[in-house]
Amino acid sequence: MPSPIDKETYQDVSKNLPDIDVLKRQIGFLSPDCISLKFKSDSNFPIAAVCFQDASRTLSESRYALLEAMAHKIWYLEKANPKDEDNAVFFVRFYSDDVALRLYSAAEHLAKAVVLMLDISDENLKNTKTGSRFGKVRKILRQTHSDHIITRSFDELYRSKEWKNTIAYRDTWVHNQPPIIKGTGMVFERKRRWLISESESMMGIGAGDKPKYSVDDLLSFVKPALFQFTEKLACVVEFYVTELEKKGITITKNGMQVSILKSKAG
Repeated sequence: MPSPIDKETYQDVSKNLPDIDVLKRQIGFLSPDCISLKFKSDSNFPIAAVCFQDASRTLSESRYALLEAMAHKIWYLEKANPKDEDNAVFFVRFYSDDVALRLYSAAEHLAKAVVLMLDISDENLKNTKTGSRFGKVRKILRQTHSDHIITRSFDELYRSKEWKNTIAYRDTWVHNQPPIIKGTGMVFERKRRWLISESESMMGIGAGDKPKYSVDDLLSFVKPALFQFTEKLACVVEFYVTELEKKGITITKNGMQVSILKSKAG
């Protein structure tokens, strides 16, 4: 079924989202085959280009999901007559969930790119006690490359309140009961229903449990998190491109250029 949302709404919302076209184009030019020509056969550095492409695609999908979340909110609450709060909540939650899930995945792709660029060993990752690859790589970088621009980028993203909220939401969504969202009807937490006190035992029937978030709450952290990740991805890619230039590989607005002059293999 085609979307009822008009083109103007999509255009207006898109203006308030990060413009990732230049970044996507730059990453798209990163050919692992051509890059490999300037590196030793056992180098992992060229493989990082593939991880950047994975991160770019996932970021693009996250942006699309946020576009849909915001457009549906405007359509059903501001343009539909009469307004439809049920559909607004359903679609904003649905697409916001997708933003959070894909941002987590995009950060894992980015972390893998850094592992390959800086030759972080599997053993080091295995011995680093934290959950995600992104978290492991950040911790390792703080120990081994404390002043590196990538370390600062990872650390700033990790410490962001909006990023923390987004990842916490994703973790709960994946590993436990998805958080209750206001406006989704009667929903129950996975807990015993009897309320026990010293004087009596009670049970509230038919009320459901208190919501954890509203859809506005979701947008208040997934939207900034999308901007923040975009900025950090661009920063790490810029470092990668700078390293390629040292090998005689340049990225222009028209594509990749590889110098035929011999460069020192790494």
